[in-house]
Amino acid sequence: MSQLVAHLVLRERSLRELGGRLPSARLRAAAQNGIDGLVRDLTYAELVARFEAGPPRYSLFRAAPVRELVNLLEYAIHHEDVRRVSPVAPRPLPSARQHAIFKRLRVAAPMTMRRLPFGVRLVWPGQGDLTTKRGAAPVTVTGDPLELALVAFGRQAMAEVEYDGPSADIAVVRDSALPV
Repeated sequence: MSQLVAHLVLRERSLRELGGRLPSARLRAAAQNGIDGLVRDLTYAELVARFEAGPPRYSLFRAAPVRELVNLLEYAIHHEDVRRVSPVAPRPLPSARQHAIFKRLRVAAPMTMRRLPFGVRLVWPGQGDLTTKRGAAPVTVTGDPLELALVAFGRQAMAEVEYDGPSADIAVVRDSALPV
């Protein structure tokens, strides 16, 4: 749990942590070193206090529109990381929150699922769909937006979704180590 809180603290304070999201093993290692350093230097209570204090004055995360734009998916997914350590049912979210998550997925899912060899169609029943790459999408994943976000961010095992398509392609989507 300390690693998760350290990650959330650093993402609002460090360009190194931001660089760790890029497709570079060296940058990911540098970001992980920053997280490990915080965990080593601060107690869990100190990490939580830093997180609760919010971003520092110099951070772009201080601006409410920026916070909402970049934190919605991050916090929703990490909330589920913590909740679903034990098997629990998905939590119902207000419609406005589901719509906001789905809107963010239109940009995020094509990035997080870019390494898959084909596009994936993400469907929110009765509300809309998106495809992660141009061209044919042999796999369709259906579920509520939060569940689709879990798939797009590498939490396929905990997501309550339905897959449709050729079984070999479904296995590729289910078993891929998507960015977390």
